[in-house]
This record gives sequence, C-alpha cells and structure tokens, in this order.
Amino acid sequence: MERAAETGEPVEVVSARSETSETHALPNGNLRTTQHTLPVRVKREGRWLPVDTALTETAGRIRPRAVPGDVTFSAGGDTRLITLADRGGELALTWPTPLPEPVLQGATATYPEVFPGVDLAVEASVDGFSQALIVKTPEAADRTELKEVGFGLRAKGLDVRKDTENGTLRAVNAAGQTVFASSTARMWDSSGEPEAPRAASGQARTAAAASGPARTAADRAPASDSAPSPLTPGTRSSKVGVRITDDKLLLTPDQQLLDAPDTEFPVYIDPRMTGTREAWTIAYKPHPDDSYWNGTGWNGGTTSEARVGYESTSGGTARSFFRVGSKFLAGVKVIDAQFQITETHSWSCTAKPVELWLTGGISSSTTWSKQPSWATRQDSRNYAHGNEDHGCADKAVDFTAKDAAVKAAANKWSNVTFGLRAPQSAEDAKDAYSWKKFKPDAKLIVEYNRPPKAPWALDTIPSTKSSTTSCGNDGTYVTVGNTDVTLTAQVWDPDGGNVNVQFHLWPTGKHDVAPGIIFNQRKQVTVKDSDPKGAQARITVPKALLAQYKDASNGQFSWKAQAEDVADDSFASDWTPTKGAPGCRFGFDPEAPAVMPTVTSADSLYPETASGAEPVEGALARTEGEFRFDANGVADTTKYLYDLDRTPPSKEALPTAKGGPATAPVTPLTPGPHTLYVRMVDAGGNPGPIYPYRFYVKSPGVTDKPGDVNGDGQPDFFALNSTGNLLLYGGTGSGRVATMVPLSSSGGWNGALLTHRGDWTSDFYEDLVARRSDGKLWLYPNNGQGEFTEDTKQDVYFFPDPETEVAIDPATIKQIVSVGDITPDSESSNPDFVAVIGDQLWFLPGYAYGTVDSGYLIGNSGWSVMQLASPGDVDGDGFTDLIARNTSNGELWVYHGKSPGDADGDGVPDGGTDPASLGVGAHRTAYATGWTTTARPLFTASGDSDGDGVPDLWTTTANTTAGLEFVPGRRTGLVGPPTVVGTGGWQAMKLIS
Repeated sequence: MERAAETGEPVEVVSARSETSETHALPNGNLRTTQHTLPVRVKREGRWLPVDTALTETAGRIRPRAVPGDVTFSAGGDTRLITLADRGGELALTWPTPLPEPVLQGATATYPEVFPGVDLAVEASVDGFSQALIVKTPEAADRTELKEVGFGLRAKGLDVRKDTENGTLRAVNAAGQTVFASSTARMWDSSGEPEAPRAASGQARTAAAASGPARTAADRAPASDSAPSPLTPGTRSSKVGVRITDDKLLLTPDQQLLDAPDTEFPVYIDPRMTGTREAWTIAYKPHPDDSYWNGTGWNGGTTSEARVGYESTSGGTARSFFRVGSKFLAGVKVIDAQFQITETHSWSCTAKPVELWLTGGISSSTTWSKQPSWATRQDSRNYAHGNEDHGCADKAVDFTAKDAAVKAAANKWSNVTFGLRAPQSAEDAKDAYSWKKFKPDAKLIVEYNRPPKAPWALDTIPSTKSSTTSCGNDGTYVTVGNTDVTLTAQVWDPDGGNVNVQFHLWPTGKHDVAPGIIFNQRKQVTVKDSDPKGAQARITVPKALLAQYKDASNGQFSWKAQAEDVADDSFASDWTPTKGAPGCRFGFDPEAPAVMPTVTSADSLYPETASGAEPVEGALARTEGEFRFDANGVADTTKYLYDLDRTPPSKEALPTAKGGPATAPVTPLTPGPHTLYVRMVDAGGNPGPIYPYRFYVKSPGVTDKPGDVNGDGQPDFFALNSTGNLLLYGGTGSGRVATMVPLSSSGGWNGALLTHRGDWTSDFYEDLVARRSDGKLWLYPNNGQGEFTEDTKQDVYFFPDPETEVAIDPATIKQIVSVGDITPDSESSNPDFVAVIGDQLWFLPGYAYGTVDSGYLIGNSGWSVMQLASPGDVDGDGFTDLIARNTSNGELWVYHGKSPGDADGDGVPDGGTDPASLGVGAHRTAYATGWTTTARPLFTASGDSDGDGVPDLWTTTANTTAGLEFVPGRRTGLVGPPTVVGTGGWQAMKLIS
C-alpha cells in the first residue's frame, strides 16, 4: 500500500497471487483483485509460470508444459492413451492396440491411422483434455471398427457415472464430489462454413444450405485451429451413444451421419473431460438436452467461444455461464465490480444489447433444459465487436457486477456464477443482430476495502489494566491519581493507510442513562499493511473532566475503542470490548500519588518506543534483558514493583538505597509489542502510578522444531484429564517428560480434539488447534512457551466446496491431525490437516487468515476405526507420513507419504507430499501389533523425542503404576522396545496429542 501511495500507480501484492487471480494495491488505499474464470498461471517449485498447453515429451509421456492439473498422453508404443489426475483421483483411457508415435502441434497430439483412414487426436486444455476420432473419408466411415469404438477405462478413487438425460460423464469420489466431468459426446461433419462478415449496415443475411457430393480430406485443409465444430453454422451433427462398463468406455457413432451422401469429411467424434473447479458452459436451444461443459467440439476455433443470442443460419439461440471464484471477497466492503470478457464476433457492427445476470450454480448437467436460475440482472450493455472487415475488431467489454460481488462478500460464497444472454425480446423475436461470441476467459474485477482489525492491547497511561488481557473489564478497578488519563489502543488495517480510532468513555453504569458518554473523540493513526503489529492510538482525557463526573459513579469510569476506515467511517471494526460487553474500567482518585518511575533498558537490548514514533525492534524473542528503574525524584522510594505484560505489577526489585535505582532481568517470549509495567512504593507502603514502558521484540525468524510447543527444542504433547482440563507435558530429549504444566483449571475441554503440528500465525511458534464441544474448530496462538488464552483464539472458517456450495461442518470431524504444510506450491503456506469424517479420510488444506479451503477425499472407507497420529517423516525419504491404529484389532500402521510427482515434467519432483498418498492402503507398512485400546488406551507421535532423528511415540498403558511409556520409532520394521517414563494417574487421561 505504501508503494502504491508513493508512486500513484497500482502495485501488485505478489503474496496474494494465485493460479486464477492477481491483486493490486491502489493509490487510494483500496485493493483490486482480478479473478479469472480459468487458470492463467501455475506454480512450479516456487515459481509462477504462465499456463502453457503446448505439448512436449518428458519422462516417456506427452504432457502440457504448464497446466494446473496432471494430464499426460501416450508417446507412442503403448496403449495408455490418456491419464488425468486431481485431488487424489485418477482417470485413464487406453486404446486396444499400441499407439503409433504422435505428431505434435501446439496442444494437440495426433496418432495417425489408428484404423485405416482414421486418425486419433487428443488435445490438452487448461484443466483437462479433448479427444477426437477423425474419420477422413467415406471409405473409412464404412469400417466395422466404427460401429462401436471401445476405450479401456480405469478409475482410481473415482466412480465414473453417466447422466441419462444428457449423456455426460462424471467422475465422482466416494464423498460424492465431482472431480472430472464431460460435455455431451457429439460427432459432426465438415459441412459448416466460417461465418462471413456481416454488412456494416447491420443487415442480416441467411446462408443457403450446402449441397452436392461428399467432399474428402483432400478437398479441405488439415485439422487445425480453423477446424469446424458441432456449433459451426451449417454443420451436420448428432449425438454419440455412450456406454460404460466396469472397464470400458464405449462410443457408438451415428451411422446415418457417417453414411449420408451429403456428409462432408472429415467427420469428428469427440468426447471431452475436464476438471470442475473452474468452469464455463453454454446452453444451446437446438440441442436442449446437450451439455457443452467447458466448451466442446475440436481444435479450438469457434468451439472455444461462448455464445449469446440467436444465430439465423442454424436457427439456434444460445446463453453462456461463467463460474468465478469469490473466496477473496469474504467479509470485505465492495467499492466497485466489473465483469470483463472479450467479444470476438458480432453479427454486425451495429451495437446491440447483451445482458449480464447473477445466476445459480452450474455443473456438467447444465443444458438449455436444465439452466440455473436467472436470479438478478446486473447490467445491460450495447456492444458490437469482432467484425474486423467492417471496423469493429475483437475487444474486451465490461459489465457492472457490483450487486453480485456485494452478495458474494456478505454471504462468503466460494464462487459466483454469471450468465450472459440476449434480452428476452431479442430471443423471442429471433433477432439475428443479437448473435455474439466471447472468449471464455472472463474476469471479475473487484475494487474493495477490508475492515480494520478490532483494537487490541487496550490500556491507559498511567496503566490501569487489572490482568494480562482484560484491560480492567473484570470488575477490578485500578485507580489513578490526580492526573490526566491517556487511553491507548493498538490498531491495524490490512489495507494500510490512515485509521480513525474512536474512543467512548462514561461513568460506569451510566452508558445509557444520564450523564451517558462524556468523552467521544477520534484519533487518527497511520499503519502499514505489511506490519501487523500495527500502531498505537493515544488520546488524553483531561483530569478536569474526570473530576467533574467523579461523583456520578464513585470515581469509576468505563471506556471502549473502535477502529474506522478513514475513507469510509461506516466501515468499522467491532468495538473492543465487544458491543454489549462491559467496557475497560479504571478508578479516579485525585488524592492518589501521580508520579511514575523512570524506566530504561540497562543493556540497550530493548529500547523504548516513544509515543507516536515508529516501532524500534529490540533483541530476539526469548532473549533476557536487564532493565533499570529510577525513582524520578521520590526520595523515600523503598522498592519497585514490575511485571511484563501484566498489571498491576507484583514482582519486587529493591534499590541500592532509599530513593535509589534498581535493576531487574526480563525475558520477553513473543515477538511484537510488549509493555513492562513499573511502579514505585514509598516508605509508607503507598504504591505510585504505573509507568508502561513499551518496546518491540524481534521475531526469531526460524520456526520451532515440529512438535515443540514450549520453545526448548524438544517435542511436547498435550493431555486432557478426566475433569476436562488442558495439560502440557514437555519433552526432555531422552523420551522422558518434564513436570506437567496446567493450562486450564476450570474444565471446559471435555470431548475436545487436539492437534499442534505447525505455525498458523506466522510468529514461528507452534500453535494449538482444537475442535471444542461447541462443534467449532478453534486456533489458539502460542505465546512462545506453550500457553494459550481464550482471548486470542480464532474461529477457523471452512470454505464451501465450489460445486456443492456446502462447507465441511467441523462438528462432523471424528479425528483431526495437522501434518504441517505438505503442499508448499499451493496458494497458502499454512499447515494442512488430515481428518476422519464418518468412515472416510479427508485432506483439509490450510488457507490464509485462519481458514481451511474446501477439502477432498483421500481415503474411501474403513477409517472410523482408525486413530491417527502425525509423526512427520518416519522412513526418512523426505515425505510426511501418517500413523494409524486399527482400534478393532490393535494393529499399528505407517502410511508412507509419497512424492506429488513431476507435474511440470522438468525431471525434478515437485515440493511437498502428495496428500492422496496418505490414505492409500498399498503404501502402508506394519509398525506394531497388540496395541489394543485396552492395553494402550492412548497414544501420540509428536516427533523425534530422543534425538536419533526418527519420530517416536508416547502411549498410556493399563498399568496403574507404570502408566506412560516411551516407544522409540524405527525407519523400517516395527517400533522399538518401550520404556516406562510415567507412573500412576495416566488412566484418568482422556486424550494425549
């Protein structure tokens, strides 16, 4: 944001770049995201590459150079024609005989003469493939092989189903998610002619139907980008019969079309299969039950174009739909939104209207007969482009789409679907002027603003916090003396720039009755979007005002703060404390001492950040520093009270003599802002006001060892006892555990699921994730020594599946373990999860800002009896593994993670671990037997706990005097012999993790 403001030009936020979007910071302080319908780039080994469907041969297969999915074609000499893999599912088509070496041209591989006079061609798309049998002559059309063409069909983790209404195919995983889908299979001849440019005056003309003897391949250009499609005007086309058996895909061409005397060759027979995450489709009235999912036909040309309006030659009316991702809009304020698409053809150069609508969702089942709802018209524009001969060349056109974007933001939609159509009147009148074509790579361009974060770290000068987190709102009043009171709050806006902080103060109990709010003022501060530490806003309440209203509530006052966007004060954060909750509180007594001590960093490790100044970072977190306290002229000072981030302070530091200085060691554990609270106590025992010494601590820059919660370099584990309290057991490096640290004392953790492998808050500390009894998944940021508070927890949001628009309900999760960030080339570097839902195993990819992306199935069945643990890399092959115990028979297994493969074909495996491999039974090896829930009720695997480089396990036992055992891991074979490391009391534990 700073650079955009300085230069006056948009600046890309590179960290927000994805396969389908790019985001720019604007000089006015807003963000602008361009979300594409189709992927425009892919990430390979940490680098973004433009999508490139051109084919090349690598590692014995033909594959596109850079596409999001994993599609390969035969290089000749084998029968494995096509493989397509995504989200743990794999689909393969085979040819009955070894294929000849293909001829490569762009994204197309052509296998010549698979039958005499018949070529087989395949084409890579952004997220799938097309294939076509090209029947080149009438003689070839008479071959018996074309009566029914059989492809071998192999589906791994998928069930291929046929839609009986439109003939489309869907490859569905065990959870019912469509991973791949096809359009309706069709065949067509070459009788269609390219549409001639229309007269500049806009007058329409109708082409006469072609007639005469059949033409052959010799009469036409070879198959190329100008090849006809089933939607080319004048083309003769028909459906292809499709049957599925257990291991075959059978196509039955229309013999009447092949044998007709006016059929013009070549004839194309074309099924198509693509992914479902990004999508567009056409609804075509002449074929009301046919699907044109992600385009159809062959070799690009007109079939790669969306269509709108009435085409007089074929007598067909078309409408087009586009699904665009919208997760980035969740919770934002939309300033403006445009739907942009390139018009490539117009009947004439006379501009005619085309309408943009917000519609219901689309799928491969979308046809003219089964269109989504046309919910809200967004815009209607008159355009005419794509008639180059008469001066109206292709051009990008814009439609207003703010209404749709606002709804997507308010409802946190994963995606939004738009429809383009001619006005109803033009369709009804069969107005040829309404006929238009568009490139399918539409864009949703949204300018928006994100709300400021709710203020935090509220306090006053002199400090009146009554505990570490409560800012005096727990009913304990810290009293200040005869002094002005400065209200302070830390604020941040993810968009950076200026933020207004509004402060309200009132006599306690009088917010809604006289005298009401007696102090209502704003303070503007400047924050950087790149620095989430934010800035502190300070505003002073005069002591005269406090004295004036002191008797209204016995000298007790309450206050709150709210952050507002300067550009739009209606776009504000929640109040802190939240609306309806008690405010921060303090007492005012003019007779109290008002002098604060002087505080300095004796060793200069943690210099103070002055009011209104840029933060000055000190030493690394967990570095001990020495602070000096001086009496500031109070001669009878007998001691100093101090505490870090805790007030009122209680630790004592004694001066060398009455009224003299004192020093104290302090070790800040976490990076970011800290406050050292210090006050003096005089000879009469009267405490003076508290001085808040604010300083900033540098981040360690290196993430703690996996499993290490308290920062000592050794893996640790959590436990839940029978009273519902959360406990921490620290590792010692020898397999033994340190003294238990209680993290809660009032219960409330009964039935929780716990996991803790990864840093979700970018502070380099391992955090805790818990599914609590309320059915929600909560993220608890670590303070650096394994402590967590309810005040800082975050509700983890699950994005819905883009097709079903249904999100995973965390209440349905039976088990969940963090496996770390095993997909480093994905959109987010947050740690990922593996979870048991029902009887299935799911992969839940971590996403930005404490959210979880829509997951996918990696284990079909049998997982409800399994108990999971996340050890890291057991076998030392560099990939993350999973440990699972079968509770029905006591068998312990290691599911070995595998390479995600070489999707870009450069000969170097991609980074991370293939999530789908963690649910594959063929990848598992036995690790132990006899681990029944009776013999070993609980177990966990936090990492390498004895320093030999191999992840280890802890397990409870049925022995009341030897209740905890350390079990060393092994790279191969079974686990090592156990060692008793805990005595009694472990039978009362309900969970260890």
